[in-house]
This record gives sequence, structure tokens and C-alpha cells, in this order.
Amino acid sequence: MRRVLLVLIMIAFAVWGMTACKPGLLPTEEVGRPKVTLDRVEVMSYFPWVDLPARTPLALAYVFNIDNPSGYNIKLENFKFTTFFEAAPGEYLHIASPTTYDTVYVPSKTVSQYRVVYVYDSVTMVGSLTVANFKKMEELKLKPDELTKSWYSKIGDFAFGIKVGEGQATFSTERGDIIVPFEGKFPKK
Repeated sequence: MRRVLLVLIMIAFAVWGMTACKPGLLPTEEVGRPKVTLDRVEVMSYFPWVDLPARTPLALAYVFNIDNPSGYNIKLENFKFTTFFEAAPGEYLHIASPTTYDTVYVPSKTVSQYRVVYVYDSVTMVGSLTVANFKKMEELKLKPDELTKSWYSKIGDFAFGIKVGEGQATFSTERGDIIVPFEGKFPKK
């Protein structure tokens, strides 16, 4: 009798476990949770290269799609990510970490675009390559000033990859705060 009861309880748990799961969802997806994707990168402003130690600015706009599939409005409060430029095929180096604190409302069941404009500086880029990316630069046998000049000369055609990583968007909703991780590449090859 005890064995029959144990078998029935085990069958009940198995049936409950199979019916309680939501089919078709990936483990990291949640129904109604906002999704952030990189749509494109645009050159906002470009100046001719001037040899160091003079500063040459470069303004890039990162355009993101924010998808709100839920039935309620969400409010974007904090948006941050790290930019990586391709130094060699498949090898990306950390350049900067833009952060914004704009308040943007996204209505329910819509996709809105959010643009983050970041102004790079040739001296700061060389410093980032020299300090934060020292080991990788040494492994790839690259010189920071030459690599930075190369990026400035190729940015118009996007002849190198740009990656957005370590992204985090913080949304406020009527159900509490939601933190959404994201990443992406441009151009999409």
C-alpha cells in the first residue's frame, strides 16, 4: 500500500512539473520582460586625424531598440554599457563605458529606439589601450597610437567591428525594478 501511494505521489509531481513549465521559453527569457538590442552605430561627428599629443574627437551614436512586450508601461532610468573596438580579426579591446541617466518611458507592447551619443578622444583612447588593454596589446604586438589612428581612418566605412558588452538597463515598473543585461555587435556580419 505504501509503495502504491509513493508511486502515485511521484507521478503527481511529475505531471505537475511538466504542466507547470512554460513551453518554448529559453531559461534566460521571461514573458513580459523588456529586451534591449543594438540596432546600429552611426558616426555623429568626425574630425581629421591630428598626430598626438593633440586631441582628435570622434562622436559615435549607439542606437538601441527597447522592446516592451508587457501589458504595462516601463520607465528607463539607468543605461550603461562598455564599448569594444576590433583590434585584430575576432579580438576586441575595451575602449569606454558610457552611462546615461535619462528618464524615458516605453509604452506597453511597443519597440522604442534609444540613442546614446558618446564622444571619444584620441588621447583617452590611447591611454585606455596603454593601461587597461596593456596585456592584450602586447600579445597582439600592436602600438596604441597606430591602432587609434587606424580606427579613426576606417570609421567612415565601419571597416572594423564594434561590440557593445556588459550592458545593463534599469527599468522601473508598477511591479518593481527590472535590470536587463544586453550585448551586441556592429556591423552585423
